[in-house]
Amino acid sequence: MQTKFQVAIAQLDVQAGRPDLNTQKIISEIKKARSKGVDVILFSEMVVSGYLLGDEWENESFIRDLMEYNEDIRKESKDIAVIWGNVCADFDKKGEDGRIRKYNAAHVAQNGQWVKNGVFEGHTFKTLMPKYREFDDERHFYSMAKLAAEKGERLENLLKPFPININGNIVNVGASMCEDMWCDDYSESPIHHLVKNGADVIVNLSSSPWTWRKNDKRHRVVKSLLEKDPIPFLYCNNAGIQNNGKTVFLFDGNSTVYYPDGTLMAVTTDYQEETLNITLGEKTTPVLTPTGLTEKQDVVELFNGLCFGIHHFFLSLPRQIAVIGLSGGIDSALVAYLLTRALEPENVYAVNMPSKFNSDLTKNAASVLAKNLGLNYSICPIQDSVDLTLAELKRLKFVRENSSHIETDLEVTSAITENIQARDRSSRILAVIAACLGGVFVNNGNKTETALGYCTLYGDVDGALAPIADIYKNEVYQLARYINELEGREIIPSSILNVVPSAELSADQDVTKGKGDPILYPYHDKLIRSFVEFRSDPERILKLYQDGTLEAELKLESGLVKKYFPTTQEFISDLEHKWKLFKANIFKRIQAPPIIAVSRRAFGFDLREAQNGVYFTRGYQALKEKLLTTL
Repeated sequence: MQTKFQVAIAQLDVQAGRPDLNTQKIISEIKKARSKGVDVILFSEMVVSGYLLGDEWENESFIRDLMEYNEDIRKESKDIAVIWGNVCADFDKKGEDGRIRKYNAAHVAQNGQWVKNGVFEGHTFKTLMPKYREFDDERHFYSMAKLAAEKGERLENLLKPFPININGNIVNVGASMCEDMWCDDYSESPIHHLVKNGADVIVNLSSSPWTWRKNDKRHRVVKSLLEKDPIPFLYCNNAGIQNNGKTVFLFDGNSTVYYPDGTLMAVTTDYQEETLNITLGEKTTPVLTPTGLTEKQDVVELFNGLCFGIHHFFLSLPRQIAVIGLSGGIDSALVAYLLTRALEPENVYAVNMPSKFNSDLTKNAASVLAKNLGLNYSICPIQDSVDLTLAELKRLKFVRENSSHIETDLEVTSAITENIQARDRSSRILAVIAACLGGVFVNNGNKTETALGYCTLYGDVDGALAPIADIYKNEVYQLARYINELEGREIIPSSILNVVPSAELSADQDVTKGKGDPILYPYHDKLIRSFVEFRSDPERILKLYQDGTLEAELKLESGLVKKYFPTTQEFISDLEHKWKLFKANIFKRIQAPPIIAVSRRAFGFDLREAQNGVYFTRGYQALKEKLLTTL
């Protein structure tokens, strides 16, 4: 590419469902870019509407509204080329759902006119339609691939670059969208077709949710693409948060300019609105070569993502007031810190709610942590209330009058008493405090507990947000240690870091005697990750155990399985118990608050679960019988 020209990559904080506000930002950025002599400005995929809108995409009035905003942006393209993402509707045709046909489109305008590429006037369509995890493109949009089949055309004949006039010279810009570059698992590469058809530069408009370690993978994917088709590659993503009701997704931006060899020319600041101005067509020095994340960078990325997600989630609420139960345990300690970091300490209210089972060790730890964080703190003992509930239940009788008078007493077990405490704390105390303050209360559960149902419905399952329900217990500890390092002092007391994890709901969970949760976190964290993120089931786990490769596959410490489960019978009993808990507690996850997604598979809409009970495959049953009969 010989022509030298100025490009602005506008990374906006897109507010889903508010095209009016988003378009105001777009037009403002166009005006700024024009005043600086920018030749081309890029915006992200679905920058006008937002991407995660659920079935609002079926609202025809809303679609017509979005199409009008396209015209507003086109009119603002005087003396500049603008490329942006928004829906494109064909009101004369039907989609596969019987509604008006919609495309996820990139729009291209210059000098107030739509730019033609020989196939389309002012737009092109997304080719590859993701239909996994949180993505549901095929539910709402018609793809370029389907359009090609309908027309009886080869796909490559519809994927043409747009000629942009730069001071009398033509630069052919190949416009693609998000999934079009993640094409390893597809039969055709839209990027390759665009290059083959004469593109001088590729732009990829994305609305790509952040997950932990995803950007490192994207750099490798783009480098692989450019090894086949060396060409400047511009990736424009949006910032902000969007949700699909049950799961909150983060958008970090991380918009990137790649050299033809895959090295990086420039990268935007994560999680911020920022416009990156670069010059193409001249030689500059790469800012970095993707090499993967260090262990420290890995933790920092996760920490920054959680802080950003919490902060933005609360911006959508009428008041940014958070209430939290502060037990003196590691999970609530981490959540309390993240809240104070995201919202400022004066907006966080923490309550310690001890029963007779709570130790002085954890009560003191909660008090020290509250002082370290500078948040609002109070103590509200619950034992009297729990005792009152227990007394009322013991007096309760159910009577059935028929030929014989039958009375039924309730048996209040130890487990039921534990749950009474959890419900008392959340449904009675935290909910009322939040209502009094005009705020909301949050959930402290981690992913391991959420997966196993080690939480109480209408108790610690409650809240408006579950900030750490997509990170495992070992990651909770990683973040806590990082926080103390970041702060340069022991802001999370060592007593919290060193005490055995415990819900402290019975005498059997007395932390002063080393008693805690019935979960072997170093092992069960990895087992649950295998269930959730890699879709393993007991049959696969048992095969790995039989082959002696389980520890390597799950990345466990050598010898850990034998340490916890000396016999095959003990291993199988634990495996079946955890699988049953995982499958039997889906109803809790359905009713849980929205979760901030950070992993490759978060509970909620990201992992779609059907409440069908527990099942063990025939292959598992046969393998189990074989292993147990050879003992």
